Amino acid sequence: MSQKSLAAVALALATATSTVVVPAPATAASNPIFRTLLQPGADETQAIVSWRTNAHGAAEKLEVTGPDGTQTFDAQEKNAGALLYKSNYATATGLKENTTYSYRVGSDEGGWSEPQDYTTGSFGEDWSFITVTDAQIGVGTDIKEQTTQWQNTIGNAVADVPDAEMIWSLGDQVEGWGAPVAQYDGYFSAPEIRRVPTNALPGNHELYASPAELKHYDEHFLNPNQEEDIRDFYFERNNVLFIGLDTNASSEKDIARHEEFLRKTIAERGKSNDWVLVGMHHSFFSQGTHYTDADVTRLREQLAPVMSELDVDAVLGGHDHIYTRTHLMNGLTPVEAEAKRGDVLEPNDGEVLYLTTTTAGGGKYYDFQGEDGKKYPKARFETIDKSLQHPSTALWRQDYTEDYMKVDVTGDKLTFTTYNANDPSVVDKVSLTNNDRAELSDAPSSPSSPTSAPSSAPSEPAPSSEPAEPAPSSAPHEPVETTVTTTAQVTKVVTSTKEGPTPEIVTSTKVEPVPTTITTTVTPAAKPSDEVVPAEVDPKADTCDGSGKGSAQGSSEKCGSSTGGIVAAVVGTLAALLAALGVGYAATTVREGDRAPSWLPKPLHGLYNRFF
Repeated sequence: MSQKSLAAVALALATATSTVVVPAPATAASNPIFRTLLQPGADETQAIVSWRTNAHGAAEKLEVTGPDGTQTFDAQEKNAGALLYKSNYATATGLKENTTYSYRVGSDEGGWSEPQDYTTGSFGEDWSFITVTDAQIGVGTDIKEQTTQWQNTIGNAVADVPDAEMIWSLGDQVEGWGAPVAQYDGYFSAPEIRRVPTNALPGNHELYASPAELKHYDEHFLNPNQEEDIRDFYFERNNVLFIGLDTNASSEKDIARHEEFLRKTIAERGKSNDWVLVGMHHSFFSQGTHYTDADVTRLREQLAPVMSELDVDAVLGGHDHIYTRTHLMNGLTPVEAEAKRGDVLEPNDGEVLYLTTTTAGGGKYYDFQGEDGKKYPKARFETIDKSLQHPSTALWRQDYTEDYMKVDVTGDKLTFTTYNANDPSVVDKVSLTNNDRAELSDAPSSPSSPTSAPSSAPSEPAPSSEPAEPAPSSAPHEPVETTVTTTAQVTKVVTSTKEGPTPEIVTSTKVEPVPTTITTTVTPAAKPSDEVVPAEVDPKADTCDGSGKGSAQGSSEKCGSSTGGIVAAVVGTLAALLAALGVGYAATTVREGDRAPSWLPKPLHGLYNRFF
């Protein structure tokens, strides 16, 4: 009998005498392979696939089939301490550009996953990727609604950017408090993350209700070239060096390690790429409430000068649930210029752009916090007293709706376009020119006077007072349905089309085992409009209470700070008690199939199925 099995039986026997009623957890009874994730490898010729299985003794493999035949890659186990399941990963190498592959994972003994297609990109200078942050599934224990919104956000993003070669998720994939297993089930229910390589950074909620919960992150997300004792990593894709920093590590010693990693990585890999992008969860500069947090202040004051010294091009983050774009920053000093959507910025050496994206899951938003330390519910960029903005801020928006960002890459320009996730309106658009390319060209060099202000290139029109209309499709398009099986025992139908009401999750009431089926319907040609969002107050903002005047206490519960998540700590306490065992609780009452091991006496099967 394995140690994991003994632990499971012991816990089942112990809880049999308890008066606490715990909902049954989500499992993979109907499918031996679950939580499959396609991830970027060290470069564009590689891809990492991770997955979980109930088959502890099987020799797991990754099988990749392409035009040249089938290759098999042996899997390794990633054991970070979660019991009951076996977490595996394997790296496919030798991938070719513009090629469609089919992959599956598993073993003859333990079973195989359904084949999944993956198409590589062009491996050239011109390409696109998507960034999202703070899906944070499970805020206030509302897992179903936030799972639906996460599916809509990432489904619409991939439909709108069908040539995206990668997704970068900047932390807080889950809430952490309450029911981490069910929350991760919600995150992994999106089928897009199995066909578009997705890299995820750790956020602060990945370690709630205790740092032991990071075992879930560590077993699922395999970061290329990660440091052994800190979750800093890098990978290269086409002409971009991506650097991820674990800003949960924010002590003086940790920050020194971040700086060392940045210096070493950029010195070794920076010059062979056109662009250097840094991703982190805790944004240095934003108009959210975390701007004044001690850890964020410490990170900002010590690492922003390093970013400039190393000539990083842009830094992407989340954490604050409010969109914020900075001026070009030389260390802590802004290069001030009037800002508008569509700006094309021409940075000098040492000038860095910082972008903070809002939530992809919609469970929580933070109000604008001014220089006076007060919060301003329903404030608008167009009407706010500009003296209340931080000197670093060029443009911000809080419309209390979910966003995603598309990044278009060429050798000469980076363009960041942020979209509302539920309609095709543009929240902001800004481009960076490549000053290194300009210096290396044979053309006469540009004047040494400051060029950081927006150039005279055509820009987006100023915000109008009328709502932006979605761009009409040029021809009818058939929806594409994708069905995946996840670990929860319910049936969910999710529609991520642009029109129509918000989809709902429907729970089966059958008593026999019912695998979770998520059908995502997307219209690939529903391209976003480049029209800007209206300047007037968004009606959606009315869902948040508040007078619109500054308040030292903040705004409504829905739009307030992280106290909304802490309210769930009562439930989280139960999760923390079993954190070391990797056990979580799902908010479902659907009866499950018999997953108990055959050696367990039949009278104990009901207890095992109820708690595991």
